[in-house]
Amino acid sequence: MPINWAELRRISVVVQRDLDANGLDEHEDYESVLAMWEAELADAKGSDTTAAPAGCVQVRLTQLCPWQDESNCPPTDDGVLGGYGRISPADVEGSASFLDRIQTLRPTMKRNLAIDCGCGVGRVVKHLLLPRYDSVDCLEQSQRLLNTVPSYIGRSSDTSRIRNLYCMGMQDFQPEPHAYDLIWCQWVLGHLTDSDFVAFLKRCQKALAPDGVICIKENAINEGVPYYVDKDDSSLGRSSVYYKSIFRQAGLTLLAETEQSDFPDELYPVITYALY
Repeated sequence: MPINWAELRRISVVVQRDLDANGLDEHEDYESVLAMWEAELADAKGSDTTAAPAGCVQVRLTQLCPWQDESNCPPTDDGVLGGYGRISPADVEGSASFLDRIQTLRPTMKRNLAIDCGCGVGRVVKHLLLPRYDSVDCLEQSQRLLNTVPSYIGRSSDTSRIRNLYCMGMQDFQPEPHAYDLIWCQWVLGHLTDSDFVAFLKRCQKALAPDGVICIKENAINEGVPYYVDKDDSSLGRSSVYYKSIFRQAGLTLLAETEQSDFPDELYPVITYALY
C-alpha cells in the first residue's frame, strides 16, 4: 500500500503532542516522531506513490520481513514467539481472563464470529478463540505460516469452524461491515506505520457487530521511553501513551486494559486494550 505522507505527518504531530504532554518528549535517536518516520521510511520519502514492503515499517532496512524466513521463524509456538514458546500457556490464560472481564462489561456481546489479525500458525485461534467463538477468521500475510494453520489446529471439528484464511497484510484488509464480535490483534501492530495503523482501526470499528470489541495485545515500551525502533524485527515498539494517541485518532473508545502477568522479567510489559 502506498504511504500517505500527508496523513502520516498529521498523525505524527498529534502523537508527538500527546507524548510531550505526558513527559515523553525526548528520544535518544530522533528529535520527533515525524523525524523518526522520515528517517526509517527514507527510501519512500517525497513520494506518495512509493509503496513500502507489505507489513514492514522500514523500507530502507529490509525487503523481506523476518516472519517469511523459515530459519528465523519456524511454524511452531517457539518460532512465532521468538524463542519464548514456553510463555504461551500464561499468555492464553491472561487473554481468557481479560475476555471474561470484557463479557461482564458488555453482557450482550455475542460469540458468533472472531478474527485473529496476524494469526501466524494459529496459536491464539486454537487455544483462545475457537473454544469461545462459533467461527473464526484468520488474517496472516505470510502464506507459509497460514498454510500451517489447519494442521496446527488439528481436529476437523475445530478446523471446520475456521471460516476464512485471508493471506494479506492488515494495511490491505477490508473487513466486512458489522461482521465481528471480536477483532483480536496481538504482537503484530508494530509492523504498521501510524497512518496504516489508524486507517486499519477505523475499518475495524466499522466491522464490529453490535457490542463487539477490538482487543489489542502488544508490548508496551518501558516507562520513560516514547517508542523503540527494532531494526532486527522491522517493527516499532510503542509506549502506552503512544498507543492511546493512535486509538483516539482512530475514533475509538477504550473500554478496559490490563497488564499481562507471569511473563519472564526480561520481556517488555505486555498490555491488552479493549476498544470499540
